[in-house]
Amino acid sequence: MVTSGYFAVSSLVDPGGLVHGGDRSASRTYAAYMAARSVVLLGGMLWLLAVRAWKPLGLLLALNGTVQIADAVIGAAHHQIPQTIGPLVFAAALLPAARLLGGLTPTPGRIRPTSQ
Repeated sequence: MVTSGYFAVSSLVDPGGLVHGGDRSASRTYAAYMAARSVVLLGGMLWLLAVRAWKPLGLLLALNGTVQIADAVIGAAHHQIPQTIGPLVFAAALLPAARLLGGLTPTPGRIRPTSQ
């Protein structure tokens, strides 16, 4: 986790400092790091779906929705309308889905008791 944070901050401060070859090579390397993380998260999401682990899946979606909001803030700060609207649309889909999944029980057909 610390290493991931270090590379994230380093890439923002000095993108060309990540690898030899300057900014072009650094952007490809950083893109590869991001792709690796995305593939792992996608695998986790598919596994959680397969085992019907609704609450952990809801948490994963909530975290992803939060990341989308952060991406939208970055897009807005750079005055990039598509990079602002796109993540907001994804967040608007992910966060309600996360909320719904957080209330489901892991056993299909079992209804969660309501407090009265």
